Amino acid sequence: MYPVMLDVGDHACLVVGGGGVALRKAQGLVEEGARVTVVAPEVVAPLETMADQGRLRLERRPYLAGEALSYALVFAATDDREVNARVFNDAANAGVWVNVADDPELCSFHLPGRVRRGPLQLAIASAGQAPFVVRRLRRLLERRFGVEWAEWVGAASRFRDRVRELGSEPSAQEALFDRFFDETVDAERLRARVPTATEEAEWLAVPVDHVEHRSADPAGDTSACRDGESDEGSVSLVGAGPGCSGLLTVRGRRRLLEADAVVYDRLAVPALPCDLRADVELHPVGKEAGIHPMPQEEINALLVRLARRGLRVVRLKGGDPYVFGRGGEEGEVLAAEGIAFEVVPGVTSGVAALAWAGIPVTHRREAVRLTLLTAHEAVKSDGPQVRWDLLAQDKHATIVGYMGVTALPEVVHQLLGGGMDPATPAAMVEQGTTASQRKVISTLEGLPAAIVEAGIQPPALFAIGPTVGHAKNLDWFSRLPLAGERLVIPDVAEVVVRRLEAAGAEVVSLPFPVTPVARVVMAALPITGCVVTSPAEVDWVHEERGGPGWVDDAPSWCIGEQAAERARQRGWRYVHELLPGMNCGELVARIAAERR
Repeated sequence: MYPVMLDVGDHACLVVGGGGVALRKAQGLVEEGARVTVVAPEVVAPLETMADQGRLRLERRPYLAGEALSYALVFAATDDREVNARVFNDAANAGVWVNVADDPELCSFHLPGRVRRGPLQLAIASAGQAPFVVRRLRRLLERRFGVEWAEWVGAASRFRDRVRELGSEPSAQEALFDRFFDETVDAERLRARVPTATEEAEWLAVPVDHVEHRSADPAGDTSACRDGESDEGSVSLVGAGPGCSGLLTVRGRRRLLEADAVVYDRLAVPALPCDLRADVELHPVGKEAGIHPMPQEEINALLVRLARRGLRVVRLKGGDPYVFGRGGEEGEVLAAEGIAFEVVPGVTSGVAALAWAGIPVTHRREAVRLTLLTAHEAVKSDGPQVRWDLLAQDKHATIVGYMGVTALPEVVHQLLGGGMDPATPAAMVEQGTTASQRKVISTLEGLPAAIVEAGIQPPALFAIGPTVGHAKNLDWFSRLPLAGERLVIPDVAEVVVRRLEAAGAEVVSLPFPVTPVARVVMAALPITGCVVTSPAEVDWVHEERGGPGWVDDAPSWCIGEQAAERARQRGWRYVHELLPGMNCGELVARIAAERR
């Protein structure tokens, strides 16, 4: 097999079949700009929707002999091998490239498994001999290649243009490309980062001011403004809240649904709406403990570049943009560049995550003041801006520390040294308001050892003060029957989603066809199971199972015998068959019972 990458844009392509596999083929072609015709007597609802939206042409009828000859590319994905064989023979005899799903003998080309990180694509193929291996390798590579590679490729493209402008000899250019790669790629961990403007200036021996100007200059980006839009772009600095998608504000969700480009932090991912348009540009800028794939100055430049292309940009930040989110710095850059921006506040985790853990930050006659701080202040080499001695003496306040896992021992040392009672109630909450939430309740003196024993990891925050003592009585979330579950549910009624969320589950409502942003959301936190209602839904979810975020052998809740049978045919383990017509309360009870 000879590997190639085909440009199918504006080419006529035929998909024969109307089930989940045909839907997947049609979606992939439409996303790449092909003119798609789907032929089948019966089709799944998402194909009907795509046809109603004008994204493809749908003809409800059987395949007609010889019609494959009129297309540049043909896919057959029916349950009838005889029909598939007719399609293959028609196309192959006419020299038209044809692929029959799951039937290597009836293929003149095979589709590789793909890992996509922006313009970077990794293709895996087995010449049709071992597709199960391809699926597993794709899942492995999706786990290893993080989302930061998308921005890294964009930075590499810009660096390539600057190197070519120098007019150097090919050998000198290759040396610069080697330098870029060696300095920005961790080959052992397969991690990448975007270089700073200062680093690029050093490598290119160009003044820093010149490089920074170019990085924010729209002339360096060949993308044109969208037809019919103003040249004036804008940026919305939106707070995503602490993690629970339900805590994204109405205004924040509206801005995301209107956006042309979204620049997001890792902690903001769970709040991304899965139904964002497939053509929305997604720009992950990372940021996790000890790893910053894109420096802040490059994030600032990215916002400027996107806005100057005339795009509506959302800068999505965990929590609130102005609470330890550096939103003020980004707003100042936008103001200096003359770019219109707004701030959409978000629910800060310093209040919400603690409420999810049963801890009120204030309580009448116990805590009448609230101090929010970054725990890093305790370990700054140039001296903290926090008066730990004064905080230690305030018996009627709650201290909430962001980014507090690593610095907690020093924080405790400072407070004890300032005279705070070692028995003061204290807590650490990890991944607050999400299905992965964990908490540790202790005393000030005992908290560092307690979080080590529990294995608490960032992102987490701590609370110190008398109100922590209410956690046992006010812990409402962990008592819910489905607390800790993160369930994928494709194309279901809103009432089911609401009922599962009310029972404590975090629900990822998977749109059909699956959008790029939905895959980003699924990968954000562990997926513990899925609910499906038809064989078509099983076929579609099957392509996502095992990808980033999915727990190995995650159980499936199949409503109806047909859905359960298709799941078993697909090799799913832990298939739970549920009766059709089961109400939401019974569904919750069954899932909760099986967890025990």
